Amino acid sequence: MGSSEEHADEHAAPAPAFHRYNTLDSNPSTPTSATKPHFAFTPTDTGFPPSSTEYKPVHHGGLPERPSPSPPRHHIILRYWQWEIACLAVSVVLIGAIVSILCHYEGQQMPRWPFSINLNTLIALLATILRTTMLVAAAEVISQAKWDWFSRPRPLSHLNDFESASRGVAGSLKLLFVAPQSSLAIVAALVTISSLAIGPFTQQAIKTVACPQILEEANASIPVAHSMPGRAKYFRIGAGQWEVDVDMKGAMIQAMTNPSSNDSKIVASCETGNCTFPALADGITHSSVAMCSTCFDTTSLIREEVNTTLIGNPTNYTLPNGQWVSQWNEGVYLNTRADWNLSWASPAFTDEYRSVAQDSLLNLTVMSFTDAPCAKSDGDKLDCPHHAKAGIGGKNQVTDYIATTCAFYPCMQNYNAKLTRGVLEERVVSSVPAAKNWVEAGIPAGDMMSSPYANHTALKTPCTIDNATYELTSNWADIPRIPGRQFVGINLDGTNYTAPNECLYKMEAVYGMAMTAFMEKLLAGTCTYNRRQGDQLLCQDDLWWIAPFYHEGNSTFASVDRQLREYATAITNKFRAVGGSNYNASEAETAKGSVVRMTVCTNFDWRWLLLPIGLVMATGAMLVLMILQNCQDDGQPVWKSSLFPLLFHGFHTSQPTSMMSAGPRPVMNLDDMRGEASVKLAKFRKGHDAGFVDVGDATGSRPRGIDMDILLRNR
Repeated sequence: MGSSEEHADEHAAPAPAFHRYNTLDSNPSTPTSATKPHFAFTPTDTGFPPSSTEYKPVHHGGLPERPSPSPPRHHIILRYWQWEIACLAVSVVLIGAIVSILCHYEGQQMPRWPFSINLNTLIALLATILRTTMLVAAAEVISQAKWDWFSRPRPLSHLNDFESASRGVAGSLKLLFVAPQSSLAIVAALVTISSLAIGPFTQQAIKTVACPQILEEANASIPVAHSMPGRAKYFRIGAGQWEVDVDMKGAMIQAMTNPSSNDSKIVASCETGNCTFPALADGITHSSVAMCSTCFDTTSLIREEVNTTLIGNPTNYTLPNGQWVSQWNEGVYLNTRADWNLSWASPAFTDEYRSVAQDSLLNLTVMSFTDAPCAKSDGDKLDCPHHAKAGIGGKNQVTDYIATTCAFYPCMQNYNAKLTRGVLEERVVSSVPAAKNWVEAGIPAGDMMSSPYANHTALKTPCTIDNATYELTSNWADIPRIPGRQFVGINLDGTNYTAPNECLYKMEAVYGMAMTAFMEKLLAGTCTYNRRQGDQLLCQDDLWWIAPFYHEGNSTFASVDRQLREYATAITNKFRAVGGSNYNASEAETAKGSVVRMTVCTNFDWRWLLLPIGLVMATGAMLVLMILQNCQDDGQPVWKSSLFPLLFHGFHTSQPTSMMSAGPRPVMNLDDMRGEASVKLAKFRKGHDAGFVDVGDATGSRPRGIDMDILLRNR
């Protein structure tokens, strides 16, 4: 082999049938029975177009094998791409798994798994597998595209460029400039390059934020009162006379002097300082018995009366109930009075007052001089709307006056609350007056004045019992009547109902009488002015706590109304601290809530996954297009990244110069080349005449000393 005679014979003798597969017999002469190749190849129909010819092996000395029916071409094509299709399917599953996992843990605490594995680790692992499976398809698309690229004359170096592109990012970058017209190869190269960002982008989709988490083993609570006096004390001092205990008296005095002090605030129980409370549809988290107030302006009812009994005949500014103020030395500058009958003020009544007048515990009128509505003119002189003149020794030559009438009444207040960083944020959503319940007391309708012993009662609707909500106008009759649950009659808007104690908020009649007695002593009095006192008033009977109504000579309707509302709120907070249950007065009641702790939670930023999703979609699109192209191109088998086409289909010349280029050379598919290669033995010969040498086949036939480098070049 390799002699000049042998090469001469190669050019002289026709190529045997075996040479179709680029394998030469060691004897270049015409084959005889002694030198006939072990395999012969004859044309057969395998689904190729009629113009194509494929050779199938026939064993020496035997009959040709019967060809089996060939499946449709598209089935064959899909079989060659089945691994890539499977990898693409895995990629789709993985991107779906990443999205599902991140959606599942959105807003939740970072999971804690064994071996210190966290969510970032899991997503990084899935992203790595995703990139790997996606690049399997991209690499094979590039490899298959190179065979179509060489359907036209191209530099042989492009073969290496395509192979490099199918193996990594550097080769893919180069391919963008080498073969820009190969659209599928370019898309696959771009996918390969962009796949580097899959890991960072998936990690960016996972963000950690501080978030609240509920502690299941802990509970929060806010004190509420279903019933008063509850655990508070009161006692009888005479016929129809009752007195509240010292603790409540102190709370009411504190409410006048410093209503915003810590002693008057609600103290909630919350382990972490951050707690929430379940709310109804209208935002109500809890309810409680409360003290409410409403005020209206009675300044317009003040009349001027000249006091002829005093020197200088000072003017008294008087209300129809006889209450007055007069600006002179030692005159009354602030006057507060409790009234049972406010018929004198009926022209100034508001609708809110009319709705609670019959059930009020105390009606208080505050009357005072004030400079608030006055304006300065001509230097320091005041110009006031009512031009109230001063008598001898008066504070100002001209000033003004106001009168404000307020009512205190028991009520039920509905709240919305949350606790943030140890600070309770509680606001009143609504208030319901607690009217005297003459149905429960057995008093005939319209005869309330005949007996004061009727409890102040407010009905809560909707009302939640055992996690079920009941509406008065719909399913109120469905409230379960179980043993131990007490129902009480109540009239609402002219209709009698029976309601469970869980939905009723009460103040006992006698406790209301005790509250009235002390508030009247506490709030009713007068304060006088003398020039030696500066801007301060001296209140009679040591009622110094009513002096703030004067507001240092600048009181207004708004300032009086605000002060009395703060006073009522402070009393309400005391109610909630000492109140009890309708079933057990000595049992404290609380609104239950959830304890929240701040922890680290997952935040899923889905925008960062648009790139990985887009790359998977691009990979799927180019794989489908490549398969369709293979189905339409009958002349180009699916070879992808196989080396066999380079061995079995060597170089061709226009004029054959060897037995390798003689005869027809139909295209072999990948399966045929694999079958032939599996029985062919070869070795690589080094040295001067290097190349692959056919040394026989798996059936044990003698080796053929033909240099297989002819597969790669013509001589």
